[in-house]
Amino acid sequence: MITNSIIQSTTCPPIWGPGSEWFWAFAQFVVVALTLGVICYQVWSQTEQAKIQAAGSMAQTVCLIQDKWNTDTMQRMRLKICSDWKSNKKNFDGVCEYVAEFFEELATFVKIGAISKEVMWDVQSWNIECYWSMFKDEIYRLRAEYKDESFYEGFEELFDDIGRINKQRTVPMKCDNDINDFIEREIRSTTAALDIKTRH
Repeated sequence: MITNSIIQSTTCPPIWGPGSEWFWAFAQFVVVALTLGVICYQVWSQTEQAKIQAAGSMAQTVCLIQDKWNTDTMQRMRLKICSDWKSNKKNFDGVCEYVAEFFEELATFVKIGAISKEVMWDVQSWNIECYWSMFKDEIYRLRAEYKDESFYEGFEELFDDIGRINKQRTVPMKCDNDINDFIEREIRSTTAALDIKTRH
């Protein structure tokens, strides 16, 4: 009698027929858990791939921006603007418009999500700040003259974005007080680059 009860207590419950419900409930739990695990892995893998693709796309955009910024034409435009500014010639002419249009394009890249504001801050913040500071008075005048507040609106929004990021990072605006350092740097760097191109 005692032996029979010991045998019964150590015998596994059946997996077929009456009393097997525990086994099938457990098996179902294992299958669901494994399925969820596979789904989670796939979602994570796809998310990582999407992040890598987005980073690659943004890197291409940065290269495109920097390539255009350093073209022979753009460097000549920048050199002329800064040389004129140094000589106190501050008219917003076609050369200035050419450079301002470049910053409008940058604003479009930010709007469509091709590049984040933070990355734009990393690669172009000083240029955005200082060229806006140089052009803004004439842009405001032209807005009033043509009664069009959208005139270089993207450029101004880009400048405002840079200002907000500076504030978050407790970084002072670079061209608030003295723009002469920037102008000297632009003249020096564009002259050097153009001289090298001329020699080759």
